[in-house]
Amino acid sequence: MQFWFDIISLMFNTMIFSFLTPFFWLVIFIVFMQYRRTVAMEKKLFGRSINSVGIQTLYSVLFGIMGGLFGSFFLLLLGISLDNIGIIYLWPVAILLFMLNPRFLCFAYAGGILAMASLFLQAIQTVYPALGEVPVLAGLLKIHLPGLLALVGILHLTEAFLILISGHRGASPIFLKAPSGKIVGGFSMQRFWPLPLMGLWALVVAETSEMFVGGVAMPEWWPLLGTVMSVGGGEKVVYLMVPLVAGLGYSELALSSHPREKRVKTAFQLALYSLVLSLVAVASVYYPLMIIAATLIAPLGHEFLIKMGNKAEFSGPPLFHAGADGPQIMALIPGAAAERSGLQAGDRLLELNGFRLRNEMDFWQILSFHYGRVIVKFSRGDRLLTLPLQFNSRNLQEGSGIIFSPGPEAAVYVELKSSSLRDKLRRRFRKNR
Repeated sequence: MQFWFDIISLMFNTMIFSFLTPFFWLVIFIVFMQYRRTVAMEKKLFGRSINSVGIQTLYSVLFGIMGGLFGSFFLLLLGISLDNIGIIYLWPVAILLFMLNPRFLCFAYAGGILAMASLFLQAIQTVYPALGEVPVLAGLLKIHLPGLLALVGILHLTEAFLILISGHRGASPIFLKAPSGKIVGGFSMQRFWPLPLMGLWALVVAETSEMFVGGVAMPEWWPLLGTVMSVGGGEKVVYLMVPLVAGLGYSELALSSHPREKRVKTAFQLALYSLVLSLVAVASVYYPLMIIAATLIAPLGHEFLIKMGNKAEFSGPPLFHAGADGPQIMALIPGAAAERSGLQAGDRLLELNGFRLRNEMDFWQILSFHYGRVIVKFSRGDRLLTLPLQFNSRNLQEGSGIIFSPGPEAAVYVELKSSSLRDKLRRRFRKNR
């Protein structure tokens, strides 16, 4: 018990230094700018903001600290040492993939590509041994692939944890033009977290060295991933805890399911992927051929999750859609009149002061002639309910706080388009012509 107390205490003390680095505040600034862009989109679609940039950023920082503790525990448990997993190659590959398409900014793809390159070089080195003398290729050959792929798994497990506890927060209503051409209502679920982490760095020192006195003695079974460092006589391997800063992002659409349900499903699937990848990576230390399976699972498994999630959302019936039996509420502005009265997202309005409602236009027209207190009849699931509505603002649309599901007449909507560097250059070239 004392061992775990000492480890956790050391983790806290190390992670505090992450808050003092400029990189942590740089990530927070990037998170702030991402939420600012989301709020700007809300204003374009609905003429007002639904979420607060400051509050969303604050929540992200708080949840990010929780995620940092979660991820650091598993990084320590596996004994992933950052000095031999090819970090110097990982970031350039990730940035290159981002330039090709932003959605590929993920270590699952960069890590998979690095692992494939390393395995390929190991295979042909038996024929061309001189490859090991080329500095860049020598570095690729020395990458500890189980540690690299386990890191990918742990980061995605941390992301799954953060999605589960906060993925639904700040979900932004959106009008989207589906591939079928139909305009549907849904939610854009975008979360970003600054992640203060604790990492390990391995050093070989003399057994009699007094440079690192006062550390914590680890059990014999640790590290699970082993070490690739060569230790000579009279030497030992010492692991240092170093503060790190990372950023995690999550972006998904909820069209045929509610954001709360979507985040649970996504978190479960991502956690399953992460655990399988991490377990196979650890197993490859003892059964080397399993590294091939881990290398394939990293990018292909992640791509499968994305494709499966998108297919489920676009192929299922939209949760929010216009109907002939009355306008449907897609979202409510927090604290506005409709929310205070007890209306909820998903309610379908049937009558207003006894007048039948066919669409959103009927609602606003009737409301303009019955300004003030009105009685609305609506359906909530299988129930028929009636509530009074009181408006204090002369701007009825803004004062009501109601965002209806889009109909065919929706003039403002979002259309999904590729934003890769290649497509941007192609559009710029055609524009200049």
